[in-house]
Amino acid sequence: MSHLFQHLAESFRRPDHWVYASRLDTITKYRKTHLGILWMLVPTAIYIWGIGGYLGALQPGIDMQRFLAHVAVGFVVFRFVMTVFTDATGVFSTYQSYIYDGNMRLTDFVLRLVSRSFYYFVIAQPLLALAVLASPDFHWGGVPGSLIGLAVLMVNLFFYSIVLGLIGARFPDVSELMGSIMMAAFLITPIVWYPDAAPAGTLRGALMRANPFHHLVAGIRSPLLGETIEPVTVYYLAAMTVVGLVAAAIAYRVFARRVPLWL
Repeated sequence: MSHLFQHLAESFRRPDHWVYASRLDTITKYRKTHLGILWMLVPTAIYIWGIGGYLGALQPGIDMQRFLAHVAVGFVVFRFVMTVFTDATGVFSTYQSYIYDGNMRLTDFVLRLVSRSFYYFVIAQPLLALAVLASPDFHWGGVPGSLIGLAVLMVNLFFYSIVLGLIGARFPDVSELMGSIMMAAFLITPIVWYPDAAPAGTLRGALMRANPFHHLVAGIRSPLLGETIEPVTVYYLAAMTVVGLVAAAIAYRVFARRVPLWL
């Protein structure tokens, strides 16, 4: 099981491939546009104040500032997770030429994927701050807890991207399937609705609490907006992290060397 962590340590000792390359991926994508990377803010702004504002207006009596903050954090976090997991299924085929040239430290490619999506997440923070600071539920004391939730999210994104990348290399159809899975997951994740709408003991409550994306979002959003974190969320995230670590380590040790043959 040390194979994965050996490569991961080497990737952190030599971050030139994934740190600079992921930044270059982001810059070159928008270099020919007039607004440049500011285009990365457009989807977030449209979703928070466009879709979020519209859905909030459909619910009489709702506190709009509170609702927009709820939507903002949920959308930005879920988009981060969705982008990483969707791209992870094809990450090794994307860098097929590098792998054929003998670069078998696959952790470089996964870290490049995660860090590229993290840039989008970071760039969205000014808009997120505008929505969150306007909420009457926001309090600065929740920021450390939210950062812990973000750290747990990052760890899980890496481990599960390793697993998804190996599965996607062996079964390319998984890449097409992942888009549908993420769309379904969005509907049962409380992004544009409150978790209170899915109480425990109901079918919709069971579906929400079985949904890992709900717990990943709640780990970041709840401390920030003063929402209650259910004990099941803490247990779920702890179990999810351990399972992801073990699964990624075993899968990497057994299957990483077969990736060039699968591609």
